[in-house]
Amino acid sequence: MVWVDNATPEVDAISEWRTIVAICTVLSAFSLTIVSARLWIRHKNHGLAADDWMSILSMVFALIYSILCIVQTKYGLGLPLALRPKANLIPYTRSNYAGRPIYQMGISFFKVALLISYLRLFKGTSHVVYRRVVWIAMAAIVAGHLGCSLTLILACSPVHKSWEPSVPGTCLAPGPSFTAYAIVTIVSDVVVAVIPIPVLLQLKVNTGKKVGLIVIFLLGLFTTLCSVFRYLQIDRIQYGDGNSTMLILWGVIEFNVGNVVSSLPFLAPIFLRKAKEYTTKYSGSGNNYGSGARRIGKSSDAYKLSSLSSQRKGTFATTIQGQSTGSEENILKASPEHSIMKSVTYSVRVDRDE
Repeated sequence: MVWVDNATPEVDAISEWRTIVAICTVLSAFSLTIVSARLWIRHKNHGLAADDWMSILSMVFALIYSILCIVQTKYGLGLPLALRPKANLIPYTRSNYAGRPIYQMGISFFKVALLISYLRLFKGTSHVVYRRVVWIAMAAIVAGHLGCSLTLILACSPVHKSWEPSVPGTCLAPGPSFTAYAIVTIVSDVVVAVIPIPVLLQLKVNTGKKVGLIVIFLLGLFTTLCSVFRYLQIDRIQYGDGNSTMLILWGVIEFNVGNVVSSLPFLAPIFLRKAKEYTTKYSGSGNNYGSGARRIGKSSDAYKLSSLSSQRKGTFATTIQGQSTGSEENILKASPEHSIMKSVTYSVRVDRDE
């Protein structure tokens, strides 16, 4: 039984559908896990805000796009153009046509989610000009991707020529149009990644945290590389064998990595705190917080200190390992040269009316 409809076993074996299905499935599951963790933390601590809803919308579009990519493998995606079964032409072009605007509009949502989080991060601060720049960038990104989406939908006249190539009509030249789409995507990626850096450099936090924040936001530049690699596949589609496998895969990678990057700023503090707790618990620094014991002196023996609540004639008693010593604490008693003697005297005065 073959996966590609209307294909011979030999053609099905050549198809890269296994790679496409695996990457779409793994990346979708990973990004869904990260975004869900972000939403759970946000809902538990502060409640969902506008950027969280944009993140949800982006994740939904990413899942739809991945599903459409997997569907396309049934009709020939993963094969050179000459090997695609002719009977699959209409189903393939329909699913491909549906995925184009979903990709273009969907990748704008995780960018908007990041920009909204920038606004909230500096809400109530003196960075008024910065906030205006973020609003302008947000409007430009939404407008740019919306324009690309509408152009993809209306690329042919009549419109249904987009999924029925045999119909008479005209379409936009793929080379210039895809170049324009790539420019909008790449520029918006760079803007979103670079905007917060000048302000982050001014934050009065330790160098480690500052570097961590900058690295997280710079990870967004990886989506720019995905857009560049995706654009480089246009030449293969136009003048090569027509295999659009890598074009689709770079789009899937960009979409899911963008969703992960937009959620990392909310998860990073949790990971850092857990790592710090783990390091503190298992480090050999001489403090064993897991057992509640305190090590004093050179001895490896640990002594638990606890105070009694009983009072007798103004004297407070303290015990070491369950043995009362009155007002004296004798630590490391078995080793006199390393002993620490602490003497405390309490006095009580009672004033009575004559």
